[in-house]
Amino acid sequence: MNFRPRNFGIAAAAIVVSCMAPTRISAQFAGQSNNPARAAQQAAIKAAAEKPTPRLSNGHPDLNGSWGTPELPVSAHQDANGNFYIDAPPEKGGTAPILDATLDQQLEHLVDRNPPPYKPELLAKVKEFASDKVKYDPGFHCVPPGTPRAGAPQQIVQTPDLTVLLYTGEYGESSRMVPTDGRPHRTDVDPSYFGDSIGRWEGDTLVVDVTHLNDDTWLANGAGNQTGSGYFHSDALHVIERLTRKGDTLRWEATAEDPNVLTKPWTVTPQTRVLTDTMIYEEPVCEERESHHIVNKY
Repeated sequence: MNFRPRNFGIAAAAIVVSCMAPTRISAQFAGQSNNPARAAQQAAIKAAAEKPTPRLSNGHPDLNGSWGTPELPVSAHQDANGNFYIDAPPEKGGTAPILDATLDQQLEHLVDRNPPPYKPELLAKVKEFASDKVKYDPGFHCVPPGTPRAGAPQQIVQTPDLTVLLYTGEYGESSRMVPTDGRPHRTDVDPSYFGDSIGRWEGDTLVVDVTHLNDDTWLANGAGNQTGSGYFHSDALHVIERLTRKGDTLRWEATAEDPNVLTKPWTVTPQTRVLTDTMIYEEPVCEERESHHIVNKY
C-alpha cells in the first residue's frame, strides 16, 4: 500500500508550511461551534446557498459540478505566535494538535458526538477495531471507503435518467451509477463496496437507495478524522442517501440500517459542500505493500 495519511488537513497544512505558496487551504474541522474558522466556513456556505438554484430542463435541480469544502485563509489555522494547527488553534476553539505534534498527540482521543447505536454486546469489538487502525481499518488495506463512509461525492455528472457520483481519495477513484428512471434494484449482482444504487426524486431532493453492500468497509471515519472508528457493519446494511442542492451548496445526508449490529437506524452526520471549479484527477493506484512493516498502532 502506498501509505497516505487519511487526514487531509495535515497534508494541506504541511504544504502551506513547507512552501508558503498557497494563500488559502480547505477547512477541516472536528465541528466546534465556537470556532471562528468554522464560523467563516458557515458564512461561506450561507453565501453560496443564497445564490439561485439552477435547474435542468426537466425541472429538477442541476447537481452537475465539483463539490468541496469552502476555502479559508491560512490564518484560520494559525495561532498568535504563527504556529500552524491541523484544524484551528485552541485559542480559536480548535481541538486538533499543532502540525508538528508527536504521534501520541495527533492520535489523542476525540469524542464522537454521533456514534452509531451498536448492540451492547458488540461495543467491545468496535473498541478493539478502533484501537489499531493499521491492523483493522479497511482503508489502510486499499479498500475503497464504500457507502456511507465516502460521504458526499466530489463530483456529479447528471442526466435525466442517470446520475454518476464520483469520489477520489488516498484509495484512488471510485464511481457510482445511480439510475433515476424508475427501475428496481438489480438481483444479479454480488455485494460490493458501494452496493447497488437506484434513485428517485422527492421534491428537490435526489434520494438514493443502496443495497447489496458487502461487509468489507466501515460506516464512517473516527471523530475529527484522527483515529480509526472501528465502525464495522454486516452485509445486511441498507443505506438511504439524500442529495439536495440549494444555490451553490450540496447537502448530503444518509441513514444506515443494519439489524445485525445496530439497535436502530443511524443518521450519519450530514455534510454540506459548495460548488467549486476543481476537477477530479487521477490518484496513484493504492497498493498494499507497507502495512505489515508498520509496528506502531495508528
